[in-house]
Amino acid sequence: MNNKTNDLDSVYQRIWEAIVAHKLLPGTRLKEEDLSETFGLSRGFVRKLLLQLSHHKLVNLVPNSGAFVAEPSPEEAREIFQARRLIEAELVRELASHCTAREKQLLQEHVEREHQAFAQGQLSLRIRLSGEFHLLIGKLANKPVLTSFLHEIIPRSSLIIALYQGSGPLKGKARHSGLSCSEHSGLLEAIGAHQVDKAVQLMIDHLNEIEAQLQLEPSADEDADLKAIFADL
Repeated sequence: MNNKTNDLDSVYQRIWEAIVAHKLLPGTRLKEEDLSETFGLSRGFVRKLLLQLSHHKLVNLVPNSGAFVAEPSPEEAREIFQARRLIEAELVRELASHCTAREKQLLQEHVEREHQAFAQGQLSLRIRLSGEFHLLIGKLANKPVLTSFLHEIIPRSSLIIALYQGSGPLKGKARHSGLSCSEHSGLLEAIGAHQVDKAVQLMIDHLNEIEAQLQLEPSADEDADLKAIFADL
């Protein structure tokens, strides 16, 4: 793999993280010129990047208008959470059935990082860590195919939450962030204790609670300062 491909993958990951952290909101315009200048990529590579993001349903390419962070529909939101319940129930079932002391420690360390970020008011980091907790469960469950599906829909879930949750720019996100902290701790304990049925039910309840908070009231910024967004990522 050449350096340019590495650069493209790295920038893709940074945009993925910005979406998961709610730093790039649904409807945000991604200007080729700004992306090119921000990441030091040619316009041609930026177009390849946007095409890749579009393929994974994270960006909408609008002819004669440009690229925009995707704005999932209410129907897509319901389907995404249905898929997450199906996938993550199986992942947590698998992990809870064989969780080792080392795997529990890895989960514990991650949850502690979530609590620390929340306590310090690092909301974007806390939201990103929340998504990564779910991916960590998939990784430790050793189910790479299911985890690959989850890796695709976690950022789409983040777009949905950013678009439909809460009545203000921080209120809904902060509530979700604190809620996930406690629910992840409960999941951790059930998984570590090999309480399979309890762990599965806690995961389903957790995802149901997040979905129940969604409101069909879009909130989007069409323009964003890309340099500022990625400065600390």
